[in-house]
Amino acid sequence: MKKSVIVLFVLFFIAAIWAIGFWVLEHELLPGTPGVHATPTPTKDPGTGETPDPGTGEDDPTPSPTPGESYDELIDRRNIMLMEAERLYLGYFYDEALALLREDETLFNDDTERLEASIQSTIDNLVLFEGQVKHIFFHTLILFPEHLYRNLGTPQSGYAYFLYQSELERALPLLMERGYVLYDINDLFRKDAEGNMQRRDIYLPAGKIPLIISIDDPGYENAASHGGIGFPNKIVIDEHGELATEVKTPGGETLITYDGDVFLMVDSFVRDNPQFSYRGAKGIIAATGVVFDKSSHGLFGYDFNKDPNARDIAKEIADKLKENGWLFANHSFTHTTATLKNQTAYDVNRWHEIHGPILGKTNIFISPAGVSPAWLGADAMQVIKNSGYDIFCTVDNRQLIEGVGTPIITMGRIEISWYSLVRFADILNRDFFDVARVIDSHRPPLSLS
Repeated sequence: MKKSVIVLFVLFFIAAIWAIGFWVLEHELLPGTPGVHATPTPTKDPGTGETPDPGTGEDDPTPSPTPGESYDELIDRRNIMLMEAERLYLGYFYDEALALLREDETLFNDDTERLEASIQSTIDNLVLFEGQVKHIFFHTLILFPEHLYRNLGTPQSGYAYFLYQSELERALPLLMERGYVLYDINDLFRKDAEGNMQRRDIYLPAGKIPLIISIDDPGYENAASHGGIGFPNKIVIDEHGELATEVKTPGGETLITYDGDVFLMVDSFVRDNPQFSYRGAKGIIAATGVVFDKSSHGLFGYDFNKDPNARDIAKEIADKLKENGWLFANHSFTHTTATLKNQTAYDVNRWHEIHGPILGKTNIFISPAGVSPAWLGADAMQVIKNSGYDIFCTVDNRQLIEGVGTPIITMGRIEISWYSLVRFADILNRDFFDVARVIDSHRPPLSLS
């Protein structure tokens, strides 16, 4: 009897424990019940056949993907969008970056909100730049200096006004370190209702400085004159539709390179550092007409007199350069100061006739040899103004801007070359970069006499 009672008691106890456990389990699965809740197995998202992503919690909800899209695909799409918005933001395309971030609500999360807040904060804290806007310029790069010096003798044989490729490579990041941002010269000035040129207001993040750059004489006559070695031969468009340079090495090999001149190196640097260019601006290419030892007409290494396809090729190259953010300027057709001064209409009109159909219309005139409006005289300047030019660039180590409030602005440029690295080292150190970190240590002494 006693044994039966014990057995019954054990059975009753087991049944009670089972009942209590079932009751707890049932109630723990109900919403709002205190305690630790079991996590249900995810069900398939209706219409997609995909298992929903549990997300990262209530503070960072993951929106539902679009029909036919997995959560992994949604995350990839968001990351691509964030990278593009960041690139636009760094390149000063603030409105465009915000529009992209706000375009698709399925991509919203903490990361998009943080980037949007950063962009808005930058916009709210832009400052008016009130300093002097500087303008620097370059000639074609020397790629193989040892060849030029070995074959031409003295290094002062006209090549003091060219920079080594390696020197430009060092100069660009140093300019960015100083806060410089490439700026479009036509965004710097505007014409008022009376037809006079005025300076526009420039708003940039604190510490940023607008910079105008230009490149003179893209005819590549130097390469043609010296056996095609030392300088790039010509600009080409590669099989992928990208700009490149044809280069002949001292060993006789012909190469296609993507760093053979200033514009290519600037393009590459801006791709890697979008903060170095304000809204895609690059610089100005100042084109002359008579090249190849003053015996022919051409551009970009193509002789218009000898090659029936040269103009078409040059037009394709010019269009690609403009697409990449470059402007063109009239650098005079003859590149002869006396002709420009005494036969101004001929020089200007000849440039329009030969280069106009290739390069398009421009309002920028860059004087040959850096001659000033005062040297050219009032009559020549009137012809230039009447021909549609309202920005005139000369060479002036002070880099002054004159003529604000008149029909034509004069802007001084300072050359970045071996000569200026030596002769104007104090100005370059003060305004642009540490010359000692740029100039090639293997350059021989330069006579400044």
